[in-house]
Amino acid sequence: MSNASGKNGENAIREAIEAAEAVIDPLDALVEKCESNPGAAFEPEVVKQLALLKKDDPAGFETLRRKLKRTECRITEMDKAIAKETGETGGWKPTHADILIQLASAAELFHSPDETAFADIEINGHRETWPVRKTGFLRWLRRQFFEATGGAPNSEALQSALNVLEAKAHYDGPRQPVFIRVAELDGRLYLDLADEDWRSVEINSNGWRVVNKPPVRFHRTSGMQPLPIPKSGGTVEMLKPFLNVSDSDFVLVVAWMLSCLRSPGPYPVLVLSGEQGSAKSTFSAMLRALLDPSIAPLRALPRNDWDLFITAIN
Repeated sequence: MSNASGKNGENAIREAIEAAEAVIDPLDALVEKCESNPGAAFEPEVVKQLALLKKDDPAGFETLRRKLKRTECRITEMDKAIAKETGETGGWKPTHADILIQLASAAELFHSPDETAFADIEINGHRETWPVRKTGFLRWLRRQFFEATGGAPNSEALQSALNVLEAKAHYDGPRQPVFIRVAELDGRLYLDLADEDWRSVEINSNGWRVVNKPPVRFHRTSGMQPLPIPKSGGTVEMLKPFLNVSDSDFVLVVAWMLSCLRSPGPYPVLVLSGEQGSAKSTFSAMLRALLDPSIAPLRALPRNDWDLFITAIN
């Protein structure tokens, strides 16, 4: 009896597995089906699954709806069938804000110690970090909306979605620091290359290496320029022929350059003195290009404390 029971149990399990494998999602290849049979979207099981999709994943439903619209499928009638399935009185159409919030779920939201809302987003295989209210994140979100719907979100919906995303970043996201150009974590220094792939240089007592996804978050200001990929084999003495300084002053310059890589400081101020034409501006621009290239390598003296404060932040 025990052997027979065991075999019966195995058969039951096998039949259950085969039955589960036989279940096919009614939405699989629906677009291809509608190209040859426009009525495929009106089969009862398909309408039921479409209704569930529009409830659980509005952005996914809108993407599928846009693809079906390119076929001979009667979209208006399909909307009515879905509305009847869900008990709605009219055709269903998600708001732009709903779609934007759903699309933004692909981003990792968090907030910095100063309560600024940030988002980590994946673009072409690399991670980018942008404030929720800044151009970089808005550009990504608009692109996601266009890919899902084929259109552009209205300004009111965009602002409504940003308000919700900002609240989610504050209340649901973790708090973590965000750095500009240099950072330190677990005894390692990180230098943001500010290139298109958002890579950084990791520096420790054993040397350095380029990392694609550093464990720290970097925020980029509009004036930052990329650093070149470093190469091995060089020495700091290679810099000296380009600077109009004595040997003793060169030691001070190198010490100042190293201090610029400290995070979060303090940072000493480099003071240059010399007569007109002694290449002080060239000297400054060269060091700035080596450490933190910017679209404005040299600036005039700030007119007031406020201008100094803004310049320091950026």
